[in-house]
Amino acid sequence: MLAYLSHQDGQRAERGALADLLWSDRSEPQARASLRQELSVLKRTLPDGVIAADRQAVWLHPDRIACVEGSGTFLQGFDLPSEGFEDWLRTRRAALDDTSPQPAMDIAGGRHDRPSLAVLPFEELGGQEGDMFAEGVVEEITGALSRVQAFHVIARQSAFALRGQVLSAPETAEALGTDYLLEGSVRRSGLRVRISVQLVRGHDGYTLWSERFDDRLDDLFDLQDRIATQVAGHLAPNLRTAEILRAGHTPPESRSAYELLLTALPHFWVHDPAENDRAIAMLDAALAKAPDFGAALAQRAWCHAHRCCYLWTLEPETARDAASADFAAALPLVGDHAPSLTALSAAAAMAVKDNATAEDLARRALDIDPNNAWGWLRMGWIACYLARPEEGLSHFDRAEMLSPLDPFLFNIDFGRAACLRSIKEYDAAVAMIEKGLRAAPRAVWAYRMLFGTLWLKGDREGAIQAGRKWLAAHPGLSREVILQGLPDWDHDPDYLDLLARFDELIPER
Repeated sequence: MLAYLSHQDGQRAERGALADLLWSDRSEPQARASLRQELSVLKRTLPDGVIAADRQAVWLHPDRIACVEGSGTFLQGFDLPSEGFEDWLRTRRAALDDTSPQPAMDIAGGRHDRPSLAVLPFEELGGQEGDMFAEGVVEEITGALSRVQAFHVIARQSAFALRGQVLSAPETAEALGTDYLLEGSVRRSGLRVRISVQLVRGHDGYTLWSERFDDRLDDLFDLQDRIATQVAGHLAPNLRTAEILRAGHTPPESRSAYELLLTALPHFWVHDPAENDRAIAMLDAALAKAPDFGAALAQRAWCHAHRCCYLWTLEPETARDAASADFAAALPLVGDHAPSLTALSAAAAMAVKDNATAEDLARRALDIDPNNAWGWLRMGWIACYLARPEEGLSHFDRAEMLSPLDPFLFNIDFGRAACLRSIKEYDAAVAMIEKGLRAAPRAVWAYRMLFGTLWLKGDREGAIQAGRKWLAAHPGLSREVILQGLPDWDHDPDYLDLLARFDELIPER
């Protein structure tokens, strides 16, 4: 508030405009109540007379303050979950830095070129004149997407200012200063509603992704919320894919820290030890460019946790120490960046062996972005580790609903298998493991799941075959390595005992 007022003519702002700027994600009464509360705090904190307000405006007293221009990026590291304020901050930074018309944004402790997205007004088909249904849908989608924080969402007011203008996608993107556009239409027929959306690349208008959502018009607000949830859940991974492809066109030596993080992800999610090492190398390079890049630290912690949990090293304690060090370094830097909190949740469960902290971090990520499929994936695994399999299964279902084509879909199936095994539904668990392995044949660590589940089912021959495939990919494995590397869990002691006794149960050929 002080920063905004200090940049206004006369250091004065209209009260309603200030409330809408700082709390654009809230209703008008809530925003005005928040403004009253913050003004009360400032008046108690600052010397008398520095800030004043009446029913129309808020202002700073020019004789009692001094504005000093410092070095670096304006409000660097400051993050406010308000679309309006982020738009103003972005514009203000551009005005303060003539050499960088589109300055890098700060996120999760590191500077990088976070992509921007505008949700354009949807076309209303079949509605009555003056109907605000489509506008309400767009408002809900914009609000849901603004919580993702992996990309910057242009304020709804800015996007709606172009309503009625005949502009091409590149012209619209240029006018809004955005990389991507979300276009759509709403068609109604009786109680049926169809929402069509397209993710469009700004600079050339190329359609990157399109989807259609069908629903029924029952409770209006519930419907808008359901649509926003589905669109946000499906769009985020598709936008991530588009950004990975874009970053891949940049020569490796010229990639920014953000681009190096992006290009590490496809190596990370295949669950292969050599690819995981490539991901770590890319994250090392990202952190060499930006040592305080919290998102890269969090992602590297997850990569090291993979090495530990999936027994890709015969020294799991070394991998655990590396994951723990990155976890500790990233935690104070990531703020409310939901993807990084999710990564840290994974590291806490898989390597740090702290399921309580893992659950707290995953819940915090989902409080920020309830449409984060990976957040629900991690909640599913944590519930499984803590012997709450039915809850875990519901979390895995939600993860798949939000991102049905997710690159981690196989890990959702593995998680379901772990839950099903713990409630002794062995046939269903085996089916899930085999499904996951078909989708991710390089994730050979999962043959340990197949070995243990088949053994518990009573299929000793099948278990031994699966166990041999597991051991072939882990030469030198010992009971001590297994017990050191695996995460802590309460859900299935019989399974853990089988893994620890693998050398007794799997005969040599």
